[in-house]
Order: sequence, then structure tokens, then C-alpha cells
Amino acid sequence: MSVSINGRQILSIQSLLREAAPRVVGTIHDPSGLRFVHSAVTRDSLLQGVDLLEVRLDALSLAGLPPIWPRPVIATARHPGEGGAGNLSKLSRQAYLESSLPWASALDIELRSARALAPVIAQVHQNGRTLILSHHDFTATPTLPMLKKLASKAADHGADLFKVATTLRDRHDLQRLVDLQLSRTEIPVIAMGMGDAGRFSRIVLAGFGTPLCYGWLGSPQVPGQWPALKLRGILDEVLPV
Repeated sequence: MSVSINGRQILSIQSLLREAAPRVVGTIHDPSGLRFVHSAVTRDSLLQGVDLLEVRLDALSLAGLPPIWPRPVIATARHPGEGGAGNLSKLSRQAYLESSLPWASALDIELRSARALAPVIAQVHQNGRTLILSHHDFTATPTLPMLKKLASKAADHGADLFKVATTLRDRHDLQRLVDLQLSRTEIPVIAMGMGDAGRFSRIVLAGFGTPLCYGWLGSPQVPGQWPALKLRGILDEVLPV
């Protein structure tokens, strides 16, 4: 699942996508999640079933990050318009993302920021890291043609993966995400729902091929997330082998 570069675990997108089962990502966005990960550095069993970590640099103190990570890490510094904390400027987010390149296996950058953060994207490619371009909609789910257009735009900007998280208002919204997940897109899609139906949608979409399934570590982040430590058991229980 990962390769070692200068002694660090670096996410291998090729090996990740060869796995039939979705990988579980534990998100860290508050001090309680960070404390948990610090404990897991010396007690690996605490993260049993969690394959990757996502660290929200916009919501954490960089000084508090562990010197060693117990799992490969996806680093992100979220745009304020897509749920980012602290109302960070573009320059601040760029600095945070660049600071993560020595230890992060992948960077997640909002698609809306792809042009503005093109220098970071260039460094991601130069350093052999995985690039995830993402889109978060906290009010609705776009139409299927719009979702496909966003995925295509992410590919044009050099993404290895396109991640989309939308708010589900009814079954038609979930159907759109399923249809997107099953569509032939230029790059793999990680689709997930938020809101009251979010938990259900994440299991459904995992069954339809999303390579990554996100859950929280520490405390819930958005409505619709599972606890990361429970996700592996749930997925193994409900998905076909």
C-alpha cells in the first residue's frame, strides 16, 4: 500500500487502487484526534482497521503534530468556503501544504484552488506524492453532468483522485453519487454524502467502488461520518468479499 522514500511511508496510488476493498481514512481535525494519534505512535493496535490518516492543517497547531506518523497521511488545509477553519488566506494555506510535503503521502486541495495553488500542485508531482482535488457542497448535490464536469476538471489539473462530498436531500441525490461512482471518469472518484443520510451513503458508495471511506478520530467533524475505528468492521460485514 505504500513505498518508502528516505525512510518515510509514501502512499502508492497504484497499489491502493489494486485493492478490492475500500481503504479506511481516519480524519484528525481537533486536539482530541491529535492526542489519539500521538498515543497510536507507540500503540499501533489503537489504529487497527484504519489504513490512512487525513490531517486538517487549517484546524490544528502545526507545532502539535507528531514527529512520526503511524499511518500514511493525507494533508489538507481547507478553503474557508468549503468548511476550512480559521479563515486562512491563500498564502497561509499554501505555506501549510508546502510544510507537509516532507512527511505527507498525499495532499488534498480544493478544486476551486487548483489554479491559485498551482505551485503546490507542481511540488506534489515533483516529489512523487498523490494529488487529490476535492469539492465539498454543504447545501446540495450537483447534477450528474456537473459532477462529471468537476471530475474532468480535476483530471485536467493533474489530480490522481477526485474527491466529492455533497449534502444529500433525498434519494435522488444519493443516486447521482452512485451514478458518478459507476461512471467512466478520467481519474478514480471518491464520492461521499453528508447530512442525515450520510452514514448510509458512505457504506453504499463503498459498495459501488469508492477507494477511500472517511471516518472521524477524536470527535465527529460533519454530519454523516462514521467513527473511523468502527468502519473497517462495518465494511467487512456488509460488503461482498
